[in-house]
Amino acid sequence: MKNTGKFAIGLIVKAVIIIFIIIFIRQVYAQEITPEVITTQPKEITPGILNTIDRFYEISERSLKIGYNVTLDTKTAFQTTIGQRDRYIIVNNFSKDQVHLIFIGSGKTLFDQPLKTGEYVIFKIGDLNLQFVLHSANETHAKVELKLFEQEIPTDVKYFELFDIKVQLIESTIYNPTDLSAIIEFTNFGEGPSHVRLVYSITNASKKEVYTAIDEKIIETNEVVIKNFDTLNIPYGEYTIQTKIYYGDNQEASSERSFTLKELPKYQIMKQPLFFIGIILASLALVIFFKKRNPDKTNLY
Repeated sequence: MKNTGKFAIGLIVKAVIIIFIIIFIRQVYAQEITPEVITTQPKEITPGILNTIDRFYEISERSLKIGYNVTLDTKTAFQTTIGQRDRYIIVNNFSKDQVHLIFIGSGKTLFDQPLKTGEYVIFKIGDLNLQFVLHSANETHAKVELKLFEQEIPTDVKYFELFDIKVQLIESTIYNPTDLSAIIEFTNFGEGPSHVRLVYSITNASKKEVYTAIDEKIIETNEVVIKNFDTLNIPYGEYTIQTKIYYGDNQEASSERSFTLKELPKYQIMKQPLFFIGIILASLALVIFFKKRNPDKTNLY
């Protein structure tokens, strides 16, 4: 019986070690080994810099290739995934004809300098060039442009009119921001494929916009897209998600839905994988413990 107990305890120890090894490997491979973009001497990300951002714009690579112009009025960060890795562009410290620009990529702060009106910076990412242009700035606003260069964008892109859009949420009550998923149904009543810009906007109960994502898409006739908000980070509360599409000559269509972000109920915790694994291991340990204290009576003869 002692050997059986030691064997079972050994299995538990091995299982725990394997779990920690898997977690460690996933964390290591999730990090970048070497930076891809070098513009200035790389330094570590300033602790908590992303926590100081009032507003995030999540922009897709497709949208950047078309080019995006926006007027900023708060501490702002653009978040985008290029080459399957997250990049952050932070704009703050507005003043007359100048802003402060920070570019974060490859786990490093690669650019941290002021930028004056009319100036631009190009960040090389692999075989792509991401350009940031400051068109104008004052103490409260800054007009900027981002564009990702890979190949020349055709100038004769034709836009078709008459669109409809519907948004449905997979769950209207969620317990983690990243659990938010929306089903977007597009209907193109035009003559053929249409190029549209999508803007996803989330506002809280006070009507303050807390999240923005921009994307581009070619719509044939009817199409359904599932949008996952894997980088969403908002507190508990009531929210409204609005999806707008822009097309043709200043045409637009929109749809919106409400959702609630709540704290995870206790009964839901039982469904969590790690909690379940912990219960199994604890139960096995208790069984072995009691068997050791109460050995089979047949062993006494």
